[in-house]
Amino acid sequence: MLIVDQYTGRIITAAALDREKVASYSFKVYAMDSSASNPRNTSAEVTVHILDVNDNAPFFITDPLIINMSSSSLSNHKVLATMRAEDKDFGANGSVFYRFANPVKGFTINSLTGDIQATEKLHTMTQSQRTLIVEAMDQGNPSQSSLGVVIVYIREQSYQGIRFARNTRDVSLQENAAKGTAVVQIQAHYPDGSSSGINYSIFSGNKQQSFSISPHTGEIWVESSKGLDFEETPRLRLVVKAETASSSSFMAVNLLLQDVNDNLPRFQLHNYVAYVREAQGYDHPIIQVLANDLDQGQNGQVTYSIRSSSMSGLFKIDPVTGSISTAAIMDREIWTQTNLVIMATDRGSPRLAGSATLTVIIVDLNDNSPTIPVPREVRVPENTLIGTVITQVTGNDVDSGPALSYSLLLDSDTQGKFGIHRYGGGVSLTASLDFEDRTWYMLTVSSSDSKHRTYANLTVLVEDVNDNAPVFSQDLYEVTLAERSPAGSSVITVTATDKDSGDNGRITYRVVSTKDMFYIDPSNGTLFIKQKVEFDSQRPSILVVIEASDSGTPPLTALTTVQVHVSDVNDNAPVFHQTEYRASVSEDEVPGSTILTLEAVDGDLSRDNCGFDFAIASGNIGNAFQIESSVRFLEGHGFQTVGTLILVDKLDFESANGYNLTIVVSDRGIPQRSSSVPVLITVMDTNDNPPSFSRAEYNVIVNEGAETGKEILQLFAVDPDSTSNGEVQYSISSGDESELFSIDRWTGSLRLRRSLDSEKQSSRVFIIQASDGQGHFALAPVTVEVKNINNNRPYFPLKSLTASIRENQPQNALVTILHAIDHDKGAYGELRYFLMYNSGNGKDSFLVNQTSGEVRTRFTFDFEKVNAFNFIAIAMDAGNYSATVTVQVFVTGEDEYDPVFTNSDFAFHVPEGAKKGQSIGQVNANDEDGGVDGIVLYTLANSSPYFEVNTFTGVISLKMDAYHRHTSRSKRETRQMTLDVTAHSPLEISRKASAQVTIDVTHTSFGLNTDMNVVLASAITASLAAIVFLIIVVVVIFLLRSQRYKEQEACARIVSHGTILESLEESKVPGGDKLYHPTLPGYATDQTGSGGGTYARGGSLDPSHSSGRGSAEAEAAEDDEIRMINEYPQVSSISSSMQEHIAARGPDSGIQQDADQLSDISCEPGMDANQWFKGKKLGSLSGTLPSSQLPTYRDEGGGYLGVGRGLKISHPKDYAFPEDGKPAVDGSLTAIVASDEELRGSYNWDYLLDWCPQFQPLANVFTEIARLKDENAPPNPRRPFHPKAKTDPKPRIDPPPLITSVAHPGAKTVLPKPAVGRTFPHLSSLRRSPIDHDGTVSSIAMSPSFSPSLSPLAAHSPAIAPFGGHSSSIMGTNEHSLEHEETELRI
Repeated sequence: MLIVDQYTGRIITAAALDREKVASYSFKVYAMDSSASNPRNTSAEVTVHILDVNDNAPFFITDPLIINMSSSSLSNHKVLATMRAEDKDFGANGSVFYRFANPVKGFTINSLTGDIQATEKLHTMTQSQRTLIVEAMDQGNPSQSSLGVVIVYIREQSYQGIRFARNTRDVSLQENAAKGTAVVQIQAHYPDGSSSGINYSIFSGNKQQSFSISPHTGEIWVESSKGLDFEETPRLRLVVKAETASSSSFMAVNLLLQDVNDNLPRFQLHNYVAYVREAQGYDHPIIQVLANDLDQGQNGQVTYSIRSSSMSGLFKIDPVTGSISTAAIMDREIWTQTNLVIMATDRGSPRLAGSATLTVIIVDLNDNSPTIPVPREVRVPENTLIGTVITQVTGNDVDSGPALSYSLLLDSDTQGKFGIHRYGGGVSLTASLDFEDRTWYMLTVSSSDSKHRTYANLTVLVEDVNDNAPVFSQDLYEVTLAERSPAGSSVITVTATDKDSGDNGRITYRVVSTKDMFYIDPSNGTLFIKQKVEFDSQRPSILVVIEASDSGTPPLTALTTVQVHVSDVNDNAPVFHQTEYRASVSEDEVPGSTILTLEAVDGDLSRDNCGFDFAIASGNIGNAFQIESSVRFLEGHGFQTVGTLILVDKLDFESANGYNLTIVVSDRGIPQRSSSVPVLITVMDTNDNPPSFSRAEYNVIVNEGAETGKEILQLFAVDPDSTSNGEVQYSISSGDESELFSIDRWTGSLRLRRSLDSEKQSSRVFIIQASDGQGHFALAPVTVEVKNINNNRPYFPLKSLTASIRENQPQNALVTILHAIDHDKGAYGELRYFLMYNSGNGKDSFLVNQTSGEVRTRFTFDFEKVNAFNFIAIAMDAGNYSATVTVQVFVTGEDEYDPVFTNSDFAFHVPEGAKKGQSIGQVNANDEDGGVDGIVLYTLANSSPYFEVNTFTGVISLKMDAYHRHTSRSKRETRQMTLDVTAHSPLEISRKASAQVTIDVTHTSFGLNTDMNVVLASAITASLAAIVFLIIVVVVIFLLRSQRYKEQEACARIVSHGTILESLEESKVPGGDKLYHPTLPGYATDQTGSGGGTYARGGSLDPSHSSGRGSAEAEAAEDDEIRMINEYPQVSSISSSMQEHIAARGPDSGIQQDADQLSDISCEPGMDANQWFKGKKLGSLSGTLPSSQLPTYRDEGGGYLGVGRGLKISHPKDYAFPEDGKPAVDGSLTAIVASDEELRGSYNWDYLLDWCPQFQPLANVFTEIARLKDENAPPNPRRPFHPKAKTDPKPRIDPPPLITSVAHPGAKTVLPKPAVGRTFPHLSSLRRSPIDHDGTVSSIAMSPSFSPSLSPLAAHSPAIAPFGGHSSSIMGTNEHSLEHEETELRI
């Protein structure tokens, strides 16, 4: 709480003081001097008394005070209760007086004791009058007071006011609780237990406004943490008042504060100081520190430690008592004092720590010897005066005392020359020194601290005085210097020595004479030249005087001489007298002739450096020349070496008309020097070469009829001689007696004088002469071949070509072969093929063989990137005639990529009450392929009785209603079904991908076993329905058989037995003989399938080329079938077996290559074959191809039926199509549309509006016409037709009736065949012609003149009949088994 300033001695407070906790403090104060070796101290006892301040208010011991008493025990002036209050202050501040806060009737209170007495009878007072508010007040200045409550209840009186259930309540609360912390909720009640209309307030105890109360609910919470300090006030009391308009009640809430670790441990002092003598041993006690923590329990338990530092390891502290002791031996010479940080840490959570500083000072002991840091050497000049201090010795002692003393220990030779000051340490000279006598002395210095002594050696070096001059090693130096040495070149190094030392012996050099030519390094004596030195024969050497001087005072010098001899150097190259030499030599010059003489001079003077040698360096082609060196006397120059250029080989102007020689002259000095000069030799020509033609013979082809004067050949002859000797002249020497040709004299251009005729002579040979005009000439034969003219241009048969290639074919794959025609023969008939530049996007993608015309790929194509190319190809003959064709190449796709589902797993659920056909989800997959390979279709891997997937959209829907058996929710369990959906393209060979679909069927009965009762009821119902159905069937069969029996009796008079169709049924055309339309003219035949050909949809021959929506647009133009009748009257491709059937069937349709037993399907929009068959429904018919050989498709909509011979009607099955994509049509009836609407008696109006005519072969048309009644014809039943025995069939084409005004060219008059009655079993319910007929044998054949309108054939509408009635729908037939019934159709 109190600290002392260590410098001023002032005692000051370190924290707030509280007299009520500690009334006084007693401690000792020490005063200590600063002696390092033996500090002294004194102490004084100090007691500090704390004066009281009125800082505490009186506090009631019991508040509120509840008194329950009987009225019989009441009497005047009897003490009812005593209110006692305490005050912690001292003296007047703690003296308490009592009084009522408000005037009270019937009661008095003793101001000193707090006794309360009644002055009136209590039963006459109201309860509010018996609630007393007592005020307790101290006598401080200013005074403080508190209020208390006394409530008096009479047992005999019934109290109807509010009242708390308890008078007091203890509540625990953490100190420093945050604002808003709930404390407690109290409530007062009426005697009946109700608590409405009561207001609550804090009556007393909330002096610092630390709490708030809800006036309506009585909930108390913390308003401020101020005042909630366990260390200051561990217990608080709140008096809560509850009041209504007529009554009130009080209750005491005792708040027991829970201690929180919110106080740091505090040391008694912030700074501690302790002294310890050095050399103390381990565990020597130093000081004890003490820290207090105001918190309680573990929060107030303190442990001590020393904060880690560089010196903390030298001490240790007791963690409980705070006693600090040494952990090492103290040495003041290492450190004199240190500061430690002492930590006091409590054990609360979180832990809090306080700190204080401890300064430890070490008291010195004389335990170290002194040291003498003297210099090792001291230099003293030999002329130093006696008494001069030559050095200062200073000893060191790490101890603080006592002072050091010094002395010298000298040998016998040194005695009397040196002395030292006893306490100052100064060493002085006591006798003169002589360098020549002795150069150094060794002194021993001693230092003592009265307890320890130390010795050190001191060396004294005697310095010499400058008394010796420098001396050169030589009096005269000689050296040779080459002329033209560069400036700065070294010449020689001279050396001088000096016996003196130091500066007296340090020598510098300088040049005394010829300073303009030489200089010298002043430190090392090296002589250098300042400029180039030239050799002078008159002055071959130079003298240089050099001085050497020391650095003494005064300086001493010496001189020497250097003689420099200059030597000649080969520094000049020989030089020619001319910069260039020229000469002309005839090519017939005789070898050995002298061409030129060359001279040179050299500036060097010495004999060795001025000798010459000549040589040819370059340009001597063929070694035609050589040069010789010789010595001659030259006027003004004396004897000198010259070079003579001599011709050594014969020259040839035509091989080399000149020489560019380089002549080099070299001296004989070291190093050798040389120079060169160009010599130009011109060779003069002589006429020594004849002309020569460029070719030994010439051949030229000339077309007959070529115009006269046209150049047919250019001849060229060359004469190697020069221009005057090499001008060539041309002439015809012989062979052109008819003078058919002429040649230009100077250019050699051969021209026609007259036209040539190949019939007279196909080739001519003559001789051409080339002459130079001076007797030299050359001859060359010329052969002229007369050829026919290139009369024909090449051409391509087609203006454009179309080819295809599959994608991913390797490079250089064959695409197509170009073929053009040229009627010329020979060379003009041979064609070459090219691709025209910038002719389309395929130019760079293809290459063509120029001779064969093969077009091949340059790259591998990708259908998804590009699927078509076009370019222009050209064919060219030898006469440059050409033809072009446009080539279009289509790239066909391959199925390269697997379909990819957007998810690998799909999850759907069936909602409760879902109906048949309702969609429950959709799967989706993508295919990166293009074209039909990229179309994605969806199918189920395994069929499901409950679900189906739309082939095109992937929508999954219900196949039945989702009935659900009602069960309790607790029994309902989640049920799931899985489907595997496959994605693929429409092609048979297709890549596939699968995805699993999980469907929640919890709300359906799918997959559940029905109850036995439901099964039994269902079985009974089904049995009854079957019995009723069988009865109806039996009745219908009986009626039909009766009707059919009558018809057979009527027919027996006309038809004997058996029919042509039955014969066909018995003959059984083999399954491999597919009945298709044979190939129509102008269309390609399938090379791999049957003989039947396929045709594109929507063309002129397309069966669906008619109109839509029930119109008869075909009447506006000539019918395609009629056109085919007129254009192709004969057919020869029908098989013999088919001819028999046709011959037996009656009049032919008249359409070429049409089997009358076949029918086609119309009403289809134009589309490609892959999409043509999608969505069509086909009944399963006997006599068609086996289903295993055909791709099958299924759909739920309406569709078409193909009817063949020997039909067997059965339930709808999978759709079957042949490989070529066309439906298998095997009978003579028109395909009929049958849909679900027909069965229900209703119709889809979209279908009705989209209906279009159904065309049939003309044979069926005339069959229908023949069945119409002729009202004018007499009744004459025809005889039955008996089939003839099979003979050798011959093709026969019967002309059709003339339904147009134009007859085809092959029409002949043919007698009509007798009508034949044919029986078609199983077809009684099939739709026939849209023209009404009664279907009986009473139909009379029409006369040949009858010409009905055919428009009804294109305007009929599908018949609609309700299920079970008479309907021509084939679907109605499927519901009744008619396999054993027979129906006749007669013509």
